[in-house]
Amino acid sequence: MNQYQPGHTGAVEHASAQPVAYADTPTRLAFLRKVYAIFGASMVLWMGTTLVVATTPSLMNIAMPLMMGGFLGFMLIMAAMFLLLRMTANNYPMNVVGIGLFSIVEGFLTAPLVYLALAKGNEAAMAALQQGETIEGIFSQGGGIVTQAFVITAAVFTGLTAYALTTKRDFLWLRGALWMGFFALVGIMILSFFGIGGGLMGWGFSLAWVVLMGGFVLYDTQNILKRYPENMAVAGAATLLVDFIIMFKHILLMLMRRD
Repeated sequence: MNQYQPGHTGAVEHASAQPVAYADTPTRLAFLRKVYAIFGASMVLWMGTTLVVATTPSLMNIAMPLMMGGFLGFMLIMAAMFLLLRMTANNYPMNVVGIGLFSIVEGFLTAPLVYLALAKGNEAAMAALQQGETIEGIFSQGGGIVTQAFVITAAVFTGLTAYALTTKRDFLWLRGALWMGFFALVGIMILSFFGIGGGLMGWGFSLAWVVLMGGFVLYDTQNILKRYPENMAVAGAATLLVDFIIMFKHILLMLMRRD
């Protein structure tokens, strides 16, 4: 989800460099390699944190209340993380620290969902958790649904990214519609928190999030390439990371609800 817009207020407005789209081809390619290298490193940190927390009972005792704390608590955490990313977007090395902390916190927030998916996928996996089984052993017993969700998310994300980078079509016009959809879905979550429209929070709700994040991947990929300056590679990586994590969570929820 987009972190940067030309002319927006905030820390990123002090970036003096021109968008990388005005640079020569080698510079643009170097910028994209840097964005995706940082994105890849952040993914490893997020996935590693998720797996360690999901398979360590003492850490799950910390992470599970974050998930069970309700919608308002979750939104406060997410708002704090977005604020962290925005404040550090153009301030090296704080931007690297910011995306690292974001990846770790998101790992804690993702771990309870992965834990529940393991429980649904195979009861033997839950027994293994209690017996101190290794991560490899646990996922060989009950991690199929998590692996499926990750592979599907990676395939969709990669396909949309490749298309956005190679097509001549312009997806920047999607910005208004995407944010309208985002706030509509958040509104449904708020209503559900107050006990209104709870029936909407099902398989179709997760599908709507997946479709929405697919649109954000198209938009954000082109926005990074066409509007971000060279010194905003970390912010670009953070944007793509948010898109991937939200898509993964809702694909996992869809797989968990299919039975």
